[in-house]
Amino acid sequence: MVNYEGVFILDPDLTADASKAVTTQIQDLVTKNGGRIDGVQDWGKKRLAYMINKKHDGIYVILNFQLDSLASKKLDQSLRLNDSIMRFLMVNKDNL
Repeated sequence: MVNYEGVFILDPDLTADASKAVTTQIQDLVTKNGGRIDGVQDWGKKRLAYMINKKHDGIYVILNFQLDSLASKKLDQSLRLNDSIMRFLMVNKDNL
C-alpha cells in the first residue's frame, strides 16, 4: 500500500450536501479499490489563483489515503469522469 495525499477542487456551485456527496463518492472509490482512508479535511470555498472552467472559486477537499499503485490508476480514471471535480492532484507521499 502506498500513502497518497489527494487535493480535489470541486465546483463552487455545488450545495453543501452535494459537495459532501462528492467527497463520499471519492472515499467510496478508494475503499472499493482496496484502499484505506486516513483523513479528510474540508477547506470549504476558496478563491482560485486563476479561473478554471470560467469560475473564480472552488471547494477544496484534502484526502489522505492508502492505495495500491495499480488501483490508483483506476481511481484517477474515475475522477477524470466526474464533472463535479474541476481539478485534482494525487501525490505519492512515500516518494517525498
